[in-house]
Amino acid sequence: MRYRQLGNTDLRVSELSLGTVALGMPYGLDAGGANGAAPPPDSESVALIHHAIDQGVNFFDTARAYGRSEELLGKALRGRRQSVLVATKVSCLGEDGAALPRLDMAEQMTRSLHTSLRLLRTDYVDLLLLHSASPELLENSDAVALLKDFQAQGKARAIGASTYGIAAPRSAIAQKIDALQVAYNILDQRLATALFPYAEAAGTGIIVRSVFLKGVLSPRADYLPKHLAALQDHSRAVQQAAATLSPPRTREAAALQFVLAHQSIATALVGVRDFAELKTSLEAARAPRWNDAIAERFRRLRCDQTDLLDPSAWGLP
Repeated sequence: MRYRQLGNTDLRVSELSLGTVALGMPYGLDAGGANGAAPPPDSESVALIHHAIDQGVNFFDTARAYGRSEELLGKALRGRRQSVLVATKVSCLGEDGAALPRLDMAEQMTRSLHTSLRLLRTDYVDLLLLHSASPELLENSDAVALLKDFQAQGKARAIGASTYGIAAPRSAIAQKIDALQVAYNILDQRLATALFPYAEAAGTGIIVRSVFLKGVLSPRADYLPKHLAALQDHSRAVQQAAATLSPPRTREAAALQFVLAHQSIATALVGVRDFAELKTSLEAARAPRWNDAIAERFRRLRCDQTDLLDPSAWGLP
């Protein structure tokens, strides 16, 4: 396993990292094309985490909103906590989706963090992120300041935000956070020029999620409904291009290797439900890095239809 520095922090993360949402709750596309594939049994989830650690994966991502993933991760990391890096997320929004007043926000974020620490069976997290932080939240609230308070208390080694779009991550960088978690993949390359150079100049670490675009860059794309035929076509174009490489790759392997070819990215988060999926990702992460010519071939496969890049617009249950 290769490792990269997370921005200007002292965290050195494995290039492949494990997202645990699919272990804690129904998530992604299942083999029938529905939204919400069931998580594996607890014993299999713990075994997957242990095997990932044994194979050199040292960074694990979870959140209060990910069902039982924090609880499962805490169970799996018993006796191994000091050998891994853990990121979790807090929400500071009210039930109506609006930012809370400072005192209410501080209470909610503190309660969220303490619950996470209890479930994770640890005294601190290595990275604490605002969950789905909007531009309005970042610009008009004390959310980042509260994160910095937790950092000063030793409850988080580094702080950051999980964001969408371009305005929110740029606002977070301006407030001197340590790291960002953003969506980036072969089909959705918008942040490559709009954000990555800005983050690199500021020393902000980049963690990429949605490497497989919620299963679209995998065989699950074959089960997409007819109204997403254009998205299916994009996925199959990636599959065909991957098959022409030497040696041939699967579209999942190509999707991961494309992300890791970008030097601004510290780590690529992948979600797995079984050992076969983990093996595929490990093999792809360990393969030789792409040269510029191969990377450029896949950059040309981007999708410019923004509605196709937003899973919430897919109309799936």
